[in-house]
Amino acid sequence: MKTILYATDYSDNSISALKLADVFCKKLDAKLHVIHVFDISATFISTVSLAYARLEEAAFNSHREKLDSFCWKNLRMMENEKGPVIHVVENSIESNGIIEKAEEINADLIIVGMTGSNIVKDLIIGSTATALIEKSPLPVLSVPQISKLSELSTIVYATAFEEAEVLAIKKITEFATAFDTEIKLIHVSTKKEYAAEDQMLWFKEMLKEKVTYEKISFEFRLSDDVFNTLKAYLKEVDADILVMLEREGHTLSPNLWHYDLVKRMKLERLVPLLSYQKNSIGIS
Repeated sequence: MKTILYATDYSDNSISALKLADVFCKKLDAKLHVIHVFDISATFISTVSLAYARLEEAAFNSHREKLDSFCWKNLRMMENEKGPVIHVVENSIESNGIIEKAEEINADLIIVGMTGSNIVKDLIIGSTATALIEKSPLPVLSVPQISKLSELSTIVYATAFEEAEVLAIKKITEFATAFDTEIKLIHVSTKKEYAAEDQMLWFKEMLKEKVTYEKISFEFRLSDDVFNTLKAYLKEVDADILVMLEREGHTLSPNLWHYDLVKRMKLERLVPLLSYQKNSIGIS
């Protein structure tokens, strides 16, 4: 992981995400890029003219100054310290602006806040969230305002015991190694689910063959209340990050691991949520 793109709307709610992006970059020796996407048509309604062009240039300059100031203030950088790469993009669809920039700079990860206005507010319940998570060619890490992470000790991966998940877990180990982080895989099974414990043994053996990271453990819980059981487990192990693999069509699998569970975990804002979209890890 060499390049991380952090997106902000300048709100206080996005500061925790900026600080976590900085932690990742320093630990991984990665380059931090920050982006703000604005819609000039929401501010200026005009025909294409010299006056409009000047207003557009003024808007870009104003946002660059504001974004630069936001980063320096919240990262508490020294005068001689080199800051992040600043990007100001005009696009009526925030997610498109972020994804296009991510592809342009070959980013490995997008980091955003969970609450706020515009891009960050949309991340919870709006079209921006859907577009970023479903269309992004890279994973998206959404960070709640309350997050104070400075180190990663425990990563929880909610697994459905699918073969496709092995690639996602392998990608997690790429940065987990730098933090010397423990990865805990949990599966919450309902009473209706067939042979879940046997599936866990099968998945465990398959993972062992393809992933060499040693600090991986498995947990199996039986409950008809999957959501609250997962919530309780996050608190029990003091999780720093929750990871979930998403699928096209808003589903995680044909059974209980579905889009609604991911959406509810976003709304809870308990811990940062790292979302891998199926296509982003090379699985069609």
